[in-house]
Amino acid sequence: MGVLQRFERRLEGMVQGAFARAFGGWVEPVEVAAALTREAEDKKAIVAAGRVLVPNSYVVELGPSDADRLREYDEPLRKELAAMVSEAATERGWSFVGPVDVEFQEVEDLATGAFQVRSAVVAGELPAVPAAPAPPAPGPAEAAPVAPEAFLEIGTRRVPLTAPVVLGRGVEADVQLPDTGVSRRHAQVDGARIQDLGSTNGTRVNGSRVAEADLDDGDRITLGSTEIVFRSGR
Repeated sequence: MGVLQRFERRLEGMVQGAFARAFGGWVEPVEVAAALTREAEDKKAIVAAGRVLVPNSYVVELGPSDADRLREYDEPLRKELAAMVSEAATERGWSFVGPVDVEFQEVEDLATGAFQVRSAVVAGELPAVPAAPAPPAPGPAEAAPVAPEAFLEIGTRRVPLTAPVVLGRGVEADVQLPDTGVSRRHAQVDGARIQDLGSTNGTRVNGSRVAEADLDDGDRITLGSTEIVFRSGR
């Protein structure tokens, strides 16, 4: 399940559908969540070897009608949106220089149903992450297992393949690709196998269109104009 789907599930359980009633025909929380993820993606910067920095402070600008409807749910929704951005960053290997914060701001000249997102990098103290317990040391007759992990290279991103991953342009995809040539649910990679999900423009592996195919280390997957490299981890 992708980070946006988990966000929607938490909203449903939090107020038993009150969000859906409040936002029917107006600004949808999941649209704001997707926009925050895109903002982080657009503003990411490589600051050191293997470290990608993204903004941690976000302002969502809303028109008067939407801001008024949102006011009742301001604090819990802002917390859920901040948690969603943090989860997305963890999945993609992004980092922050301070805690993630989301604020809503009313803007008079914005129409109902329209919103804008601004972001910034604001230094601050990050919450402490408890250390994971150390695994037991192998006995004298045991050898510590080595389990290479397959992953996808998408530009500077690495997407681990510890579970099936759906690639697509829509919010329902596990990995969103901002490419108009990519379908909402375009293809799925499960371990070392790729399957096209009925996409409009098809899925290509090393230049050849496939419906389903096994992948070898270094194979190049093309979805729309997006190129992805499969790495077996070996």
